[in-house]
Amino acid sequence: MGEAKNTHDVCHKPLKSCWIPQALILPIKDNGKTPILISFLNQKTIDTIEADGFVAEIIRTNRKKTVSIKVAEGKVSVVAPKTFPAKEISALVAKKQRWIKQKLAIQNNVLKVQPKQFIAGESFSYLGNNYRLKIESGPYPDLKFQQEQFIATVRNISANNAPAIKQMLIKWYQQQAETILRERTKSYSEVIGVTPSKITIKLFKVRWGSCSIRREIQYNWKIIMAPKHIIDYLVVHELCHIQHHNHSPLFWKTVAKYHPEYKECKVWLKNNASLLEI
Repeated sequence: MGEAKNTHDVCHKPLKSCWIPQALILPIKDNGKTPILISFLNQKTIDTIEADGFVAEIIRTNRKKTVSIKVAEGKVSVVAPKTFPAKEISALVAKKQRWIKQKLAIQNNVLKVQPKQFIAGESFSYLGNNYRLKIESGPYPDLKFQQEQFIATVRNISANNAPAIKQMLIKWYQQQAETILRERTKSYSEVIGVTPSKITIKLFKVRWGSCSIRREIQYNWKIIMAPKHIIDYLVVHELCHIQHHNHSPLFWKTVAKYHPEYKECKVWLKNNASLLEI
Protein backbone atom coordinates (compact mmCIF):
# COMPACT_ATOMS: atom_id res chain seq x y z
CA MET A 1 0.00 0.00 0.00
CA GLY A 2 1.81 3.14 -1.16
CA GLU A 3 1.76 6.88 -0.75
CA ALA A 4 0.65 9.18 -3.37
CA LYS A 5 3.09 10.03 -6.19
CA ASN A 6 3.12 12.38 -9.17
CA THR A 7 0.62 11.06 -11.70
CA HIS A 8 1.11 10.69 -15.46
CA ASP A 9 -1.82 10.23 -17.78
CA VAL A 10 -1.03 8.84 -21.21
CA CYS A 11 -3.53 8.85 -24.05
CA HIS A 12 -2.76 7.02 -27.27
CA LYS A 13 -3.81 8.51 -30.59
CA PRO A 14 -3.07 7.42 -34.19
CA LEU A 15 -0.34 9.46 -35.84
CA LYS A 16 -1.34 11.92 -38.54
CA SER A 17 0.69 14.55 -40.34
CA CYS A 18 -0.50 18.11 -40.53
CA TRP A 19 0.75 21.51 -41.65
CA ILE A 20 0.28 24.33 -39.17
CA PRO A 21 0.37 27.96 -40.30
CA GLN A 22 2.70 30.29 -38.46
CA ALA A 23 1.40 32.56 -35.66
CA LEU A 24 -2.06 31.06 -35.68
CA ILE A 25 -4.22 31.24 -32.56
CA LEU A 26 -7.09 28.81 -32.52
CA PRO A 27 -9.90 28.97 -29.91
CA ILE A 28 -11.24 25.52 -29.04
CA LYS A 29 -14.23 25.28 -26.70
CA ASP A 30 -14.51 22.60 -24.06
CA ASN A 31 -18.15 21.51 -24.46
CA GLY A 32 -19.20 25.07 -25.05
CA LYS A 33 -17.61 26.30 -21.85
CA THR A 34 -14.13 27.76 -21.44
CA PRO A 35 -12.23 28.43 -24.68
CA ILE A 36 -8.75 26.96 -24.89
CA LEU A 37 -6.31 29.10 -26.83
CA ILE A 38 -3.62 27.22 -28.68
CA SER A 39 -0.64 29.22 -29.95
CA PHE A 40 1.58 28.11 -32.82
CA LEU A 41 4.93 29.80 -33.09
CA ASN A 42 6.02 28.13 -36.31
CA GLN A 43 5.34 25.14 -38.48
CA LYS A 44 4.77 21.95 -36.45
CA THR A 45 5.92 23.65 -33.22
CA ILE A 46 3.41 24.44 -30.47
CA ASP A 47 4.40 26.72 -27.63
CA THR A 48 1.62 26.56 -25.05
CA ILE A 49 -2.03 25.81 -24.48
CA GLU A 50 -3.84 28.30 -22.25
CA ALA A 51 -6.82 26.75 -20.49
CA ASP A 52 -9.03 27.79 -17.61
CA GLY A 53 -6.69 28.10 -14.65
CA PHE A 54 -3.50 26.63 -16.09
CA VAL A 55 -1.06 26.79 -18.97
CA ALA A 56 0.28 23.60 -20.54
CA GLU A 57 3.70 23.53 -22.16
CA ILE A 58 3.84 21.57 -25.42
CA ILE A 59 6.98 19.55 -26.04
CA ARG A 60 7.44 18.16 -29.55
CA THR A 61 9.77 15.22 -30.08
CA ASN A 62 10.70 12.78 -32.83
CA ARG A 63 11.22 10.01 -30.29
CA LYS A 64 7.64 10.01 -29.02
CA LYS A 65 4.93 7.91 -30.71
CA THR A 66 2.10 8.70 -28.32
CA VAL A 67 0.82 11.78 -26.49
CA SER A 68 1.25 12.06 -22.74
CA ILE A 69 0.08 14.67 -20.25
CA LYS A 70 2.23 15.16 -17.19
CA VAL A 71 1.35 17.11 -14.06
CA ALA A 72 4.38 17.50 -11.80
CA GLU A 73 5.52 20.12 -9.30
CA GLY A 74 2.56 22.32 -10.11
CA LYS A 75 3.28 22.44 -13.86
CA VAL A 76 1.51 20.87 -16.85
CA SER A 77 3.33 19.57 -19.91
CA VAL A 78 2.20 17.67 -22.98
CA VAL A 79 4.74 15.56 -24.85
CA ALA A 80 3.72 14.71 -28.42
CA PRO A 81 5.23 13.59 -31.74
CA LYS A 82 6.12 16.42 -34.11
CA THR A 83 3.57 15.10 -36.61
CA PHE A 84 0.66 14.83 -34.18
CA PRO A 85 -2.25 17.17 -35.12
CA ALA A 86 -2.44 20.29 -32.99
CA LYS A 87 -6.23 20.22 -32.86
CA GLU A 88 -6.13 16.74 -31.33
CA ILE A 89 -3.67 17.92 -28.68
CA SER A 90 -6.02 20.78 -27.83
CA ALA A 91 -8.99 18.42 -27.73
CA LEU A 92 -7.09 16.03 -25.44
CA VAL A 93 -6.21 18.83 -23.02
CA ALA A 94 -9.85 19.96 -23.05
CA LYS A 95 -11.02 16.42 -22.34
CA LYS A 96 -8.52 16.05 -19.48
CA GLN A 97 -9.01 19.57 -18.12
CA ARG A 98 -10.89 18.47 -15.01
CA TRP A 99 -8.30 15.76 -14.24
CA ILE A 100 -5.44 18.24 -14.74
CA LYS A 101 -7.01 20.81 -12.41
CA GLN A 102 -7.57 18.16 -9.74
CA LYS A 103 -3.92 17.11 -9.91
CA LEU A 104 -2.78 20.73 -9.78
CA ALA A 105 -4.95 21.38 -6.73
CA ILE A 106 -3.46 18.36 -4.95
CA GLN A 107 0.11 19.28 -5.84
CA ASN A 108 -0.36 22.95 -4.97
CA ASN A 109 -1.55 21.85 -1.55
CA VAL A 110 1.54 19.66 -1.18
CA LEU A 111 3.84 22.49 -2.27
CA LYS A 112 2.32 24.83 0.33
CA VAL A 113 3.16 22.49 3.20
CA GLN A 114 6.04 24.05 5.12
CA PRO A 115 8.64 22.04 7.03
CA LYS A 116 7.90 21.79 10.73
CA GLN A 117 9.71 24.11 13.13
CA PHE A 118 10.21 22.58 16.55
CA ILE A 119 9.52 25.77 18.43
CA ALA A 120 6.83 26.92 20.84
CA GLY A 121 3.50 27.44 19.08
CA GLU A 122 4.13 25.01 16.22
CA SER A 123 1.30 22.55 15.63
CA PHE A 124 1.59 18.78 15.24
CA SER A 125 -1.05 16.30 14.18
CA TYR A 126 -2.24 13.36 16.25
CA LEU A 127 -5.23 11.16 15.35
CA GLY A 128 -6.37 13.76 12.81
CA ASN A 129 -6.26 16.81 15.09
CA ASN A 130 -3.60 19.51 15.40
CA TYR A 131 -2.11 20.38 18.78
CA ARG A 132 0.28 23.17 19.74
CA LEU A 133 3.74 22.64 21.15
CA LYS A 134 4.66 24.19 24.48
CA ILE A 135 8.27 24.30 25.65
CA GLU A 136 9.30 24.59 29.27
CA SER A 137 12.50 24.14 31.24
CA GLY A 138 13.17 21.20 33.54
CA PRO A 139 15.91 18.97 35.00
CA TYR A 140 15.79 16.44 32.14
CA PRO A 141 14.44 16.28 28.54
CA ASP A 142 10.93 14.91 28.24
CA LEU A 143 7.82 15.11 26.11
CA LYS A 144 4.24 14.49 27.13
CA PHE A 145 0.78 15.09 25.74
CA GLN A 146 -1.70 16.61 28.15
CA GLN A 147 -4.41 19.28 28.26
CA GLU A 148 -4.72 19.21 24.46
CA GLN A 149 -1.10 20.16 23.83
CA PHE A 150 2.41 18.73 23.45
CA ILE A 151 4.69 19.79 26.29
CA ALA A 152 8.43 19.47 25.71
CA THR A 153 10.77 19.83 28.67
CA VAL A 154 14.35 20.96 27.98
CA ARG A 155 17.25 21.85 30.25
CA ASN A 156 18.12 25.18 28.61
CA ILE A 157 15.10 26.85 27.10
CA SER A 158 17.19 29.52 25.36
CA ALA A 159 19.33 26.97 23.47
CA ASN A 160 18.61 25.41 20.07
CA ASN A 161 16.43 22.53 21.22
CA ALA A 162 14.82 21.77 17.85
CA PRO A 163 16.77 18.54 17.08
CA ALA A 164 16.13 17.13 20.55
CA ILE A 165 12.44 18.06 20.49
CA LYS A 166 12.04 16.43 17.08
CA GLN A 167 13.53 13.17 18.32
CA MET A 168 11.34 13.22 21.42
CA LEU A 169 8.25 13.75 19.25
CA ILE A 170 9.21 10.90 16.93
CA LYS A 171 9.74 8.58 19.88
CA TRP A 172 6.37 9.60 21.34
CA TYR A 173 4.59 9.02 18.01
CA GLN A 174 6.19 5.60 17.68
CA GLN A 175 5.06 4.63 21.17
CA GLN A 176 1.48 5.68 20.44
CA ALA A 177 1.58 3.84 17.11
CA GLU A 178 2.72 0.65 18.83
CA THR A 179 -0.18 0.79 21.28
CA ILE A 180 -2.99 1.93 18.99
CA LEU A 181 -2.11 -0.07 15.87
CA ARG A 182 -1.70 -3.29 17.84
CA GLU A 183 -5.02 -2.70 19.61
CA ARG A 184 -6.88 -1.92 16.36
CA THR A 185 -5.29 -4.92 14.64
CA LYS A 186 -6.38 -7.23 17.45
CA SER A 187 -9.90 -5.84 17.34
CA TYR A 188 -10.33 -6.18 13.57
CA SER A 189 -8.57 -9.57 13.50
CA GLU A 190 -11.36 -10.97 15.63
CA VAL A 191 -14.02 -9.47 13.37
CA ILE A 192 -12.45 -10.56 10.08
CA GLY A 193 -11.34 -13.94 11.38
CA VAL A 194 -7.63 -13.73 10.58
CA THR A 195 -4.53 -13.60 12.76
CA PRO A 196 -1.25 -11.96 11.73
CA SER A 197 1.84 -13.91 12.73
CA LYS A 198 3.78 -10.75 13.50
CA ILE A 199 3.17 -7.00 13.77
CA THR A 200 5.96 -4.46 13.25
CA ILE A 201 5.80 -0.68 13.53
CA LYS A 202 8.47 1.03 11.45
CA LEU A 203 9.18 3.90 9.07
CA PHE A 204 8.42 3.41 5.40
CA LYS A 205 9.46 5.88 2.73
CA VAL A 206 6.83 5.06 0.12
CA ARG A 207 4.07 3.05 1.76
CA TRP A 208 1.75 2.99 4.74
CA GLY A 209 1.84 -0.71 5.42
CA SER A 210 2.47 -4.19 4.07
CA CYS A 211 1.46 -7.80 4.62
CA SER A 212 3.65 -10.72 3.59
CA ILE A 213 2.55 -14.20 2.55
CA ARG A 214 3.77 -15.28 6.00
CA ARG A 215 1.02 -13.09 7.53
CA GLU A 216 3.56 -10.58 8.83
CA ILE A 217 2.08 -7.08 8.93
CA GLN A 218 4.12 -3.89 9.01
CA TYR A 219 2.76 -0.40 9.62
CA ASN A 220 4.24 3.03 9.03
CA TRP A 221 4.18 4.79 12.41
CA LYS A 222 3.35 8.11 10.71
CA ILE A 223 -0.21 6.90 10.14
CA ILE A 224 -0.81 7.72 13.81
CA MET A 225 -1.10 11.37 12.74
CA ALA A 226 -4.13 10.55 10.57
CA PRO A 227 -7.78 10.47 11.70
CA LYS A 228 -8.98 7.30 13.44
CA HIS A 229 -11.09 6.08 10.51
CA ILE A 230 -8.05 6.33 8.23
CA ILE A 231 -6.02 4.24 10.68
CA ASP A 232 -8.82 1.66 10.79
CA TYR A 233 -8.88 1.55 6.98
CA LEU A 234 -5.15 0.80 6.89
CA VAL A 235 -5.56 -1.97 9.48
CA VAL A 236 -8.46 -3.54 7.57
CA HIS A 237 -6.53 -3.22 4.29
CA GLU A 238 -3.52 -5.13 5.60
CA LEU A 239 -5.57 -7.77 7.43
CA CYS A 240 -7.56 -8.50 4.27
CA HIS A 241 -4.26 -9.23 2.52
CA ILE A 242 -3.97 -12.29 4.72
CA GLN A 243 -6.94 -13.68 2.80
CA HIS A 244 -6.11 -12.12 -0.58
CA HIS A 245 -2.47 -11.45 -1.48
CA ASN A 246 -3.39 -9.04 -4.27
CA HIS A 247 -5.61 -6.06 -5.09
CA SER A 248 -8.21 -8.03 -7.00
CA PRO A 249 -11.93 -7.16 -7.05
CA LEU A 250 -12.45 -9.87 -4.43
CA PHE A 251 -9.87 -8.20 -2.19
CA TRP A 252 -11.60 -4.81 -2.41
CA LYS A 253 -14.97 -6.46 -1.86
CA THR A 254 -13.61 -7.93 1.37
CA VAL A 255 -12.21 -4.55 2.45
CA ALA A 256 -15.58 -2.92 1.73
CA LYS A 257 -17.34 -5.50 3.90
CA TYR A 258 -15.40 -4.39 6.99
CA HIS A 259 -14.75 -0.76 6.06
CA PRO A 260 -17.48 0.51 3.68
CA GLU A 261 -15.90 3.96 3.33
CA TYR A 262 -12.57 2.62 2.12
CA LYS A 263 -12.68 4.54 -1.18
CA GLU A 264 -12.93 7.87 0.62
CA CYS A 265 -10.06 6.81 2.88
CA LYS A 266 -7.88 5.95 -0.11
CA VAL A 267 -8.48 9.39 -1.57
CA TRP A 268 -7.82 11.07 1.78
CA LEU A 269 -4.46 9.32 2.12
CA LYS A 270 -3.50 10.19 -1.43
CA ASN A 271 -4.39 13.86 -0.99
CA ASN A 272 -3.05 14.36 2.54
CA ALA A 273 0.09 12.21 2.69
CA SER A 274 2.26 15.33 2.81
CA LEU A 275 0.50 16.49 5.96
CA LEU A 276 1.54 13.37 7.87
CA GLU A 277 5.10 14.52 8.20
CA ILE A 278 7.22 15.75 11.05
